[in-house]
Amino acid sequence: MGREMVILREMKDRVEGIERLALELQELGRGMPVVEKNTRCILSFIHALKFGISDVAELKDIEEVEDGRGSQG
Repeated sequence: MGREMVILREMKDRVEGIERLALELQELGRGMPVVEKNTRCILSFIHALKFGISDVAELKDIEEVEDGRGSQG
C-alpha cells in the first residue's frame, strides 16, 4: 500500500472520529438552537470531507488493482 493510501485512510479515520464527536455534541445540545444549528453546519462540512476523501481513496484503490499492486484477500 502506497504512502498516499496510508495518509488517506488515516484522514478518513480522523474525519469519522470528528463525525462521532459532532453527533454526540448534537445529542447533548438537543433543544439548544445555537448548538443544533452549529452541529448541522459541522456535520455538513464533515459530509463533504468524507466523500472527498472516500472518492480519492477509491480511485487510488482502483489504480493499485489495475497496476497489480492491490491487496489480495
